[in-house]
Amino acid sequence: MQWGQIKTLLILSFLVLDVYLLVQFTEKQEQADLSVLEHSESTIEDQLKTENITVPELSNEEYNETFISVEPKLMKNEELKNLKELDNQTNEVLENKLIISKIKKPISVSKDSSKEKKKELLTDLILFSEEYSFWEWDEDTNILIYFQNKLERPIYYNQNALLLIFLNNNDEITYYTQTALGEYEENKDKRKLIPSMRAIEKLYESDKFKSNDEISSVEIGFHTRVPLDSGVQVFAPTWNVEVNKKSHYFVNAIEEYIFLSEHQLFLKEALKNVQQKMNSTEEKKLDKDDFQIKIKEKIEIIERSEKNDTTI
Repeated sequence: MQWGQIKTLLILSFLVLDVYLLVQFTEKQEQADLSVLEHSESTIEDQLKTENITVPELSNEEYNETFISVEPKLMKNEELKNLKELDNQTNEVLENKLIISKIKKPISVSKDSSKEKKKELLTDLILFSEEYSFWEWDEDTNILIYFQNKLERPIYYNQNALLLIFLNNNDEITYYTQTALGEYEENKDKRKLIPSMRAIEKLYESDKFKSNDEISSVEIGFHTRVPLDSGVQVFAPTWNVEVNKKSHYFVNAIEEYIFLSEHQLFLKEALKNVQQKMNSTEEKKLDKDDFQIKIKEKIEIIERSEKNDTTI
């Protein structure tokens, strides 16, 4: 056979092979596109159901809201007078912002009590008691954590809107520290907030859920991206998605960014903040040595827990 014929056969063979490969590639691409299309057309409800992720009944209420601006509250003469009138405690105010109080006769708290009962504990115990809601009982440190509310919603993880109640080994209140925010101002530029299901979808797309997870609750509150020690802070409406009655994920209801609650870190910083302010004052109303020892013990408990977490 002449070389020209061989070359022609080779060219035809490669041409047939190329056509075959092109057909195969096109078919697979069409199948992949169809799979993507089918996936994108399935609703978030369908996707959650497929992975057996349960969701509580959600409200269909639509929100048109904006950011709010708030400054830390400075305790003035009226607040100081009301503070002195509170029974069963000795207290002082540091830098006109941080209240530290020692309970003279410890008050018992039941672990089995409801959130409402834990809120009722605050009546006649602290200033602005109606503004705080129970968040968590940190069992490692035996501290009750309360967040201040604005517009009847909690302000999540902010050092200037925080109540910490310290318990002894018998689950009795012995001390508390309190900070508060003042009056708020609303930005005039209102926007439509993302619905709660969109917040869940955002978390699902970011692989925050596992199969068989239970979304325990979805509530709305406020959070600031960069908490400050002083000055005006800007808070955005934020969805709090609780998973398995344990973990909390937060989704900004305007900008849709996600953040996680670094609970231990926040609590440690709050305790160190109290510790620092106590060290910088000459006030002698309280036995600070006793309270300083307690705070130091709590910080050490958290740091040991952090160390154990990193070694697992």
